[in-house]
This record gives sequence, structure tokens and C-alpha cells, in this order.
Amino acid sequence: MARYDGPIVDAHHHLWSYDAALLPWLAGEPTLARDVSAEDYFAAAAPLNVVASVWIEAVATDPLAEARAAARLNAAEPRLAAAIIAHAPLDAPDLAARLDRLAEAAPTLRGIRDIVAVRPGFPSFARHGDLLERAAFAAGLKVLARRGLAFDLMLEPCQMGAALRLAAAIPDLSIIIEHAGSPDFSTEEGSARWAGAMQAAARLPNISVKISALHCRMPGWSDAALAAPIRALVDWFGVDRLAFASDFPVHDRTVPFTRGYETFARAVADLSPDEQRALFQGTARRLYRI
Repeated sequence: MARYDGPIVDAHHHLWSYDAALLPWLAGEPTLARDVSAEDYFAAAAPLNVVASVWIEAVATDPLAEARAAARLNAAEPRLAAAIIAHAPLDAPDLAARLDRLAEAAPTLRGIRDIVAVRPGFPSFARHGDLLERAAFAAGLKVLARRGLAFDLMLEPCQMGAALRLAAAIPDLSIIIEHAGSPDFSTEEGSARWAGAMQAAARLPNISVKISALHCRMPGWSDAALAAPIRALVDWFGVDRLAFASDFPVHDRTVPFTRGYETFARAVADLSPDEQRALFQGTARRLYRI
């Protein structure tokens, strides 16, 4: 089969105007502590044909202002932020009101990200280390399901058991695992832990996966080496629950946007045209109602 070169829906990226008060974590990331504009995005993606994108919140201190900025991006360039994944603290007692304000501010709001990822010995963006165990957090997920909003799930493999209990308890909630489940391919133990977690996730039909940021998870990576986990995900989830994503500009610190695309495209080049189309645009369109 030929390698895919058609339209792309990028299922995960960030854009921001650098503001130390709004995005304080960027102060510790000198390569990211700058404005990242629509022009930067399309320059990085060229010559790929990105026809729509999913904008992801970036842990801002004011999620509503951040969502408004994303909506302005979409108004100026409809290909960008065709779907908006904003932040709201899902265990907040006023969650419904927060979601109302986000929906009013961002017409293309399609879901919420409230990071739960906690890995011993590593910094975390999670508000609390035990969110997945909190009854109020589970109640917030049910609110998302009732509103038809997706939950973007950024977690570590060691947290998958708790996440799957919630997914099984709320079967009408669309859960989209970010960054291919955050594998650690630096050790056999890490690889095995990830594989077990993702195979378990694949058994629940309301869970899908965005494949991005794999290069930074595998020391000494090669296209051939990364093809193995990509194809494993295809085997476990099927193409209708997988989506390509760039994680621009964060993953660009490891490899450029187009290089990440090439790795993915080569790994799935033997699939049928329809299967490749699902991976590069169809699944993202369906999950995020684009």
C-alpha cells in the first residue's frame, strides 16, 4: 500500500501567547517560553495538509481566558481549534457553571482535560495525586457524559487500573487517552507495564487513543523500533479508536512535526487507504465532532 499523504486532522496540539502569569510552568521550559502562533503551527506542519486541529489546554491559571483565546484562533483560522479541549477541575462543586461558561466562550468546545498523570519521582501537572480515586471526580466525569463532552485522559500506565474502573462505571463517557498512554520504553519492565495497561484499556469500547510523543519515550528510537508499539495499538484498538496527533510544540523539542508524521505514516503504510484515512482524520473527526 502507499503511504498516506491526504488530509490530516491533528488530534492534539497547543498554541499560546506567552504570559508568565497565565502559563507559569513555561518559565521552566526555555524552548517553549515564547509565543506559539498559528503561523508557527502551519510552518511546522508544511507541507502536510492539515485541514483541522484539536486544540488542547495547557494548564493555564485562567482556563476560561485560555478557552476564549482558542475560540479567537478558530474564528480567525477555522482549521485551528476546530475542536477545543478546555480545562475544568472535575471535582469542583460548581463544575456545571464552569462548563456553561466554557461552552459560551468556546463554540467548538468538545471536551475537558483535567490531568491526572502522577509518576513517582517526576514532576506532575495533576492538581492532586489521587484524583482518580475521588468520588467528586467520578461525579464530574458523569456530568461530562450527560453533556456529551469527551474526557481527554493524560495518565501514566501505573494509573490505568483506577482509570478503567471509572471508564467501566460510566460507559457513555468518551475517554480519549493522550500520548499513547505515556509509555516508558527505556526498560523492559516499563514496556511490559504499558502493554498490559493498554491491552486492558482496549477491552472497554468507550476508550480511544491519540498516538503522539512516542519518540521522547524511547531512547535511541528508530522508525522501525517505534513501528512496533504503533502496530500493537492498531492490533489492540483497531483504527477506529486511534488517531494521529502532533503534540506541537511540546514534542517538537524531540523531533519536528513532519518527522513525527513520517514515523507514524511509515508504520501504517501497509494498511488499506480507508484504514489510514481513519488514523489520520476519520477517528479524530468522529471523536471530536469535527
